[in-house]
Order: sequence, then C-alpha cells, then structure tokens
Amino acid sequence: MKAIITGGGTGGHLFPAIALAEELRSRQADLSLLFVGVEGGVEATLLATRGWDFEGIKASGLQGKRLLSRLRSLMLIPSGLIRSLSILRRFRPDVVVGFGGYASAAMTLSGVLTRVPTVIHEQNALPGLANRWLGRFVDRVAVAFEEASDFFPKGSVLVTGNPVRTELFGVSRTEAATRLGLDPNRFTLLIFGGSQGAHGLNRAVMEALPQLTDERERIQFIHATGPRDLSAVRQGYDALGCPAVVEPFFQAMAVAYAAADLCLCRAGAGTVAELCALGKPSVLVPFPFAANDHQRYNAEALIASGGARMVLDRELSGAAVAELIRTFLRDREGLEAMARGAKALAKPDAAARLADLVTLTAARVPGAKFQVTSPELRSGTRSCGHV
Repeated sequence: MKAIITGGGTGGHLFPAIALAEELRSRQADLSLLFVGVEGGVEATLLATRGWDFEGIKASGLQGKRLLSRLRSLMLIPSGLIRSLSILRRFRPDVVVGFGGYASAAMTLSGVLTRVPTVIHEQNALPGLANRWLGRFVDRVAVAFEEASDFFPKGSVLVTGNPVRTELFGVSRTEAATRLGLDPNRFTLLIFGGSQGAHGLNRAVMEALPQLTDERERIQFIHATGPRDLSAVRQGYDALGCPAVVEPFFQAMAVAYAAADLCLCRAGAGTVAELCALGKPSVLVPFPFAANDHQRYNAEALIASGGARMVLDRELSGAAVAELIRTFLRDREGLEAMARGAKALAKPDAAARLADLVTLTAARVPGAKFQVTSPELRSGTRSCGHV
C-alpha cells in the first residue's frame, strides 16, 4: 500500500500520525509512506530522526491571527494546493490521511479533488472548522471523542480514539526515577505545556514553591518549561532547595510520565490521550486561546470520567497550585481513583482501529492490501458505513 499522511505544526497532530504510521509499518513490509507537513516546521526534523520520508508545503493558520497575518495565510493557499497536487501526481498514493494542521487541509482537499480515497482523523472533542468542512467530502472520518461524532455525516464516522506512541509504555516508576536522579518514594509532580512550554504554568508553579516549604521533604518536580523560561525556573527551584529536573522539553516523555504521580498540564488532544492510555491523574489547564476553546472540551471529557480536575487559566495562581499539591499529598486514594477514571477513557487499540479504517478505505483502489483486526470494523457497516 502507498499512503500519504498529512498534518503537523504541533505534537497533537503529529504524534497520533506517527502512531498510525508505526502500526501500518508493523503490518505491511511493503508499505510506502510519505509524510506531508509544513515547510520548515518541527515535523521535518522529528520525522527524519525516525526514518520517515517527508515533504513540506508552505502553509499557515488562519484562526486567532490579526488581519494582516490572515491575508498572508490566505495568499499561501493556492501555492499549497498546487504543491499538494504535484506531490499526489508524483507519489500516486492509495490513500491520503489528514490529521489536521496547516498543511493538512490542502493535501486532503487535493486527495478529494483527484478522487484518491481520503480519511481524516479529528483529535479534539470539538472539531476544528477545516475538518468540519472536509468531513462532508472525504470518504471516512475517524474521531477520538464520541462527542465529535455529531459534527460529521453519520454514515462515514467512526470513533477510533486517539493513537498513542508505543514508545510511551514499558518504563517502570523506579527505573524512571533512577534515570532522572530522583527519589522514587517522593510525591512527583510533572509540569508541561507543549513543545514551547506554557508561561502561565511556569509562573504559577514558581509562585507556589514558597508556599510549600513545609512540604519540601516530601515533593519533587519534573518540569518542561519551554526555552523561554528555562533559566528562571531552574533558578527558582535552586533558590528554595526543591529537588527538580528542569528541561525545555523532554524527548523521553515515557520516563517523565512513568516517574510522575500527578501531571499539571494543558489539555491538548494528544496530551489527554496519553494521560488516559497511561492512567495518569492530572490537573488540566486548558489553553484559553486555542481555536474554539477546544482544549476545554477535551478537559471536560476527561473530567466526566473522573480522571482529572480542571483549573481555568484565569484562575491559575501559586495559591491554587500549592493547595492542589497539598490536597493530593494527603489523598493517595483520590489519586488512584483519578488514575482509574483516566484509564477508563483510554482506547488502547486506537492505532489498530484507525489502521483498519485506513486500509479498508485504501482497498477501494485495485490491488490494495489490508487486514482487519478491530471487531467493529470486521462487522462491516454498523460503525462506519459501507466499505
């Protein structure tokens, strides 16, 4: 099978795409796969280190931008579409799979226009405008959250869950703490806010530290700051003698997750899926400027299962963080209940279910090879329409 996977710009789009690619590659030795993303984006470097072929197109987002930036983004659309059509003609894929992001819309639309079988995957509980529009024209729509199904045609939508990277599993707490130089018996808080960090989270944790001096012997921190706040955050921990591992970004997130008792983080779709898959309790602080406030909807889905608490960005403060830490230091049963709630929302076979959907869609092309592993897809039309 030949497939194009398109998306990127953020880890929330890219990591589920990588998980799908890994699942497809594990099934088909003769798989030919090409990633298409933003020219000059972070995905080019990340994919190269994993051995995937990549091509970039010029693209930029529209939502949340000022008028001049929006006009510049609009001017890139024709060239992005032409570039996408050129890639399609040259690569001749059996299927195009769109994961969202700036480049995904042009590439997926090109697949629709040239009648290549197309699938989109929506990671968020509240779908973005581009995927809502594309959902009317593509062959199949996969969604991570049941709540997103209502935004797409019933005959083409399937709840697959959000694929999670296999590399996140298999690290024990003791091993993780040892690798990080931490005490496996201390309460460990993991703070992160995406590849660029989250200034609001960083500030609130720094404000909380002086209020936790009486708990200093019981707690430790793993903190991904982003590049801008790295020095200030390291100095903050050092000044108060708080054990902490502070980096701009953790490449080995499996280790950071495994060592953590509680996560304080944003509520991107990929993050929520990882928390559920790993059964990690969390306090979610949705990014308030995310398109259509979609991170809040993601957080609410996890809260409904009992797997998380939410603090709105405008309510985030040092006092709030300090109180949360004190609460969970004394309520291990509550942490365990949250872990079970998160795990209950997980779809551990999400990559397999999505791979089934992709291969079934590609099978409309003569000679396409596929296998079906998920029971719902074996049953034929009940969940995703005729194939």
